Amino acid sequence: MQTLARLEESLERVRAGMEARAARVSGRVGSELADFVSRPGKMLRARFAIQFGAALGVEPSQAQTTARAMELAHNASLLHDDCVDEAGLRRGRPTPNSVFGPSVALLLGDVAFTQALEEVLDLHPKAAERLVAAAREMAIGELQEEFLRGSLEVTVESYMGIASRKTGALFEWGAMTLSALSPLEHAAADPQKLGLSVGILLQIVDDIHDFTLKDSVAGKERAKDARCGRVTLPGVFALSDPAQRPRFVELWRSIGKDPRAPAKLTRFLEDSGAMDRARERCREVALSVVTLARRLPVRSEVREFADFVSAMAAREF
Repeated sequence: MQTLARLEESLERVRAGMEARAARVSGRVGSELADFVSRPGKMLRARFAIQFGAALGVEPSQAQTTARAMELAHNASLLHDDCVDEAGLRRGRPTPNSVFGPSVALLLGDVAFTQALEEVLDLHPKAAERLVAAAREMAIGELQEEFLRGSLEVTVESYMGIASRKTGALFEWGAMTLSALSPLEHAAADPQKLGLSVGILLQIVDDIHDFTLKDSVAGKERAKDARCGRVTLPGVFALSDPAQRPRFVELWRSIGKDPRAPAKLTRFLEDSGAMDRARERCREVALSVVTLARRLPVRSEVREFADFVSAMAAREF
């Protein structure tokens, strides 16, 4: 069974490997910039890869390599996203685009992604090819989201489609890679569905937290998406209700004019029940993941993985 001590040991190896990746480029770009390539966040993608890999009987070193690739690719996407959003804060620290400019940050994102690719070149014959495909889907998801910036006509279907690409694609890649590495018999379609659903779950949770977490906990400004003109799932539910839509639109349009607007919008989403509807969707997606997880081959690891998914759905960090 994947004990807490073994999990932390695996995560430490993932961190060490990411630092080694950064060290390879620090001599040419400087340690300060290289740190952005490897800096870990909550390590949710790494935890997913390690625990899901254990439930599939994957060799720990291979699961750790998959975890490093996921974290490095995630860092690449964040470096690019912060340029698009002109974000000044990430993980409680100034973003490289705010300190060094967007050109430097974009190039750092490219470096991070090449490091992710190098991780998986010898992992599995299709791992690198599939990672490129995942990166394409992530970029398409971001583009689709960008096209909807400022729009109040976002539907649940369009939101879920974007979430499945911008966040789900990387988890889907990790799950498919670990499935291919597993020496044990299992339903081949399950990991792909499971990984995609975990990514969607994480996106919904993050979008709820965008309103509910304090800046000091979230590591970024509250209601960042609303400030950028993006409607996320709690807002989509409010817009879909004729009784709630006018007030939501009024508060939405006051963002940037009234400094209290983000707090007012958050309170409205809570009081109207829109936030609870988003939380209920979280629970539904988490249940679908746990149902698929029960069919994984290493029964002694399934409960640990299911507990991880449930904790991710309910997390407040």
